[in-house]
Amino acid sequence: MDIANEEVSPSRSPRASRCELPNLPLSGTMRGMRARIVAVVCLAAVALSAVAVVTATAKTRRDGLPAYVTGWERWPKINRKPFSTPGPHSGVKNVYASKQKRGATYPNGTVIVKTIIKPGTRFVGQFAVMRKVNGRWQYIEWERPSPRARYALLAKGQLCQSCHMQARANDYVFTKR
Repeated sequence: MDIANEEVSPSRSPRASRCELPNLPLSGTMRGMRARIVAVVCLAAVALSAVAVVTATAKTRRDGLPAYVTGWERWPKINRKPFSTPGPHSGVKNVYASKQKRGATYPNGTVIVKTIIKPGTRFVGQFAVMRKVNGRWQYIEWERPSPRARYALLAKGQLCQSCHMQARANDYVFTKR
């Protein structure tokens, strides 16, 4: 097969849907290397399709928040009454958990939501979330300037984790019942 003379449509390569390399005369070592390359390329394609599925399932609501927080208003509140403490989440706060703590820790799949009404406002302007996946917490926080605005990303990941290390004894959750 002469790959240099193969006609290729601009919209679709003849090899685009197959996970293979052209049949060229190769030594035994080169065949083994070619097999490894094909395996890596195929594995990468499978991994990318899995990422696409995960991304597709992490839908965003109209207000800009992820779908997995839907219903937080009906989840049990961790705090007994609204509280206000100085710090990165200034304002009047309430904290809700999708699942109850089992012993000293929250189970996988737990989503904890902290709503913050910023000083001088009457709406939830900041929304912080902890989500436990595979035994580890994922942190993300959004904010919005008005009640009708969509939430926009404020912070996530290591920035949040570094502060939550202080609450390690309480499964990284500051609020207690």
